[in-house]
Amino acid sequence: MILRIGKTTSQFFSHYTFYADSLLNNPNGNKLFSQLTLEAVRSRDHSKRPFARTTQDYIYKRYPETDKLTTTSTLNLQRVTFDEVYESQNWLLIDSTKIILNYKCHLARCDFRGREYYAWYSPDIGISDGPWKFNGLPGLILEVYDKDRHYFYEIEGIYTSNIAPITFYNHYKDTFIKTTRMEFLQAQRRFAEEPFRHIKAATGLDLDPENKSFIEVKHDFLEKDYHNK
Repeated sequence: MILRIGKTTSQFFSHYTFYADSLLNNPNGNKLFSQLTLEAVRSRDHSKRPFARTTQDYIYKRYPETDKLTTTSTLNLQRVTFDEVYESQNWLLIDSTKIILNYKCHLARCDFRGREYYAWYSPDIGISDGPWKFNGLPGLILEVYDKDRHYFYEIEGIYTSNIAPITFYNHYKDTFIKTTRMEFLQAQRRFAEEPFRHIKAATGLDLDPENKSFIEVKHDFLEKDYHNK
């Protein structure tokens, strides 16, 4: 995952998603994408295939509006986007410290959209930001995870030179379909449970001729509050 922080805004996305999107929208890259995919199939090593391994979301904090958090993603082969109010989590500061990347970090806890999180932040880096949608602490969040450690973000490095300005990515030059966060999560869950039915509806391809489309999904999203709607 990559967190890019500018003077007034930041963006968060998967390196794998960005790499795949970039390849698919470049003539030479498109050829390389096909070669890597074919090599992965032939070798049965799908780690070589360029694809989104974790998430297809691109998250923008305060871009372009300072009170908005914007997400773009892919749902059922369509490009979608939704806005939500940019706000911080309700953090409880805890008297505990540890060292991460030679920075002294302090511990904080919050409940956010169905999960209990613990974050380690460094006041020595005076940026109130962090991975995913986390923000609002008196320092940059260098590590954060939910209580069950189903989701865990841990910093690997900080780079401050030769950084391109933050920009809005639209690799496919598509018009994004506007939705809401709750509609997106609910539709994402339905797609996870019945992917073949949704693919057939979108493309006409029947990948499930025996009509056994329902899949038992044994994981849940970071934001679990869509269950309550």
